[in-house]
Amino acid sequence: YIRVTTGLSDANYIEIKDFKHFIEEEKAGNPYNCVFSIKVKSGLFAGYANACEADYKEVKKLAEKLDELINFKISEFTFTEISYGNSISFIADKFGHIKIKGNIIHDGDMMTHSLKFEFIAEQTVFSDFITALRNL
Repeated sequence: YIRVTTGLSDANYIEIKDFKHFIEEEKAGNPYNCVFSIKVKSGLFAGYANACEADYKEVKKLAEKLDELINFKISEFTFTEISYGNSISFIADKFGHIKIKGNIIHDGDMMTHSLKFEFIAEQTVFSDFITALRNL
């Protein structure tokens, strides 16, 4: 798995787990060529979105945009997976803080379980996360 935390503790984090990239599907033009899970812990709440899907190009774009974000080239970016619409937004301020917020839905029980979350992280914690995204 790969994880981004607030840098202070594990009280808040996002993990991308069980990532699989199907190269033949990507070559065939199928945008549903990656599957993964997203796990979020925000304060006392936690959620898990399984069966997430995305185009590999969008995963690489996430790494590129996060790199631009921590280098003050852009101020906001949202990643949305295409299966259930789980989304994570990254919003930077001019002081090096990044607000991470989003909504994830668990694929089960007729998608009745969801977690809306928001927390602040320092831009310095993103370097390893970006490297891990690029290495997926």
